[in-house]
Amino acid sequence: MVAFAKNFDGIISQLRYSLVSQSEHPLKKEVNELSDRIKVLLTSGKRIENQPVEMLSSIFDLRIKALRWLTADINLDYAEMFNAIFPQIEELKSNTRLEFLVDNILFALRCNQRVLESMISANELSPNTFTSNLTELPDVTYAQFISAMAFANLDDQTTQKIVDWTNASLHIEFVLFASVILGEGEVTASDKTINELAFLVADAAQEYSALATELGILKSRSTKQFLSNQAFDQDFINEQKQLAGLGIDDFAEKMFAR
Repeated sequence: MVAFAKNFDGIISQLRYSLVSQSEHPLKKEVNELSDRIKVLLTSGKRIENQPVEMLSSIFDLRIKALRWLTADINLDYAEMFNAIFPQIEELKSNTRLEFLVDNILFALRCNQRVLESMISANELSPNTFTSNLTELPDVTYAQFISAMAFANLDDQTTQKIVDWTNASLHIEFVLFASVILGEGEVTASDKTINELAFLVADAAQEYSALATELGILKSRSTKQFLSNQAFDQDFINEQKQLAGLGIDDFAEKMFAR
């Protein structure tokens, strides 16, 4: 399914790194436009919370284009590229104001990594085969994705979970990209804004993992598991306890209280 294949975060940030020396690249303009929009938000003083459809749509559409461009390289190992994001984000801790934000982003990326590994394992794919499959994905916009889900042969609850799961991933991508902008000193944001980004990405990561589990994407051993009996590894459990201790509301209560 289209949604399952595209929720790998960090794609836009990797594209941005790749285009630093390519001023004429066709995607450079879109990357810069998204960057400018996020800079305005970071310095506006407005509360950082769940982003509107316009922002999520821009991130989704650029992510798809970036994914297709990056995976066009036949020598690319997607899993290796994804792993390269971790040290890049770790470097942002050189700015002590970003330490809490960076820790929460790393937590979100580990959630994403577990889903990636689960998908590769479930389909018994080699890294090269997985990357090759990504290059064959259709070029779809966010609006087309939402329309496709509306007409998909799925019950309403499953459809909503897939959309919410995708949106959670897009919020992780949004915060990751914003943190890179802050880390590079392109703009200065208030401590309040930085903390709001940190809580947004932690909340999105928890929802992302929970929904991936309920949808059967994130598996334990070789069988499909639901949230009630999912056996997470100890690192994941410790991360959840740490986030709970910071006062983040339980994602399940929010999700089912709609």
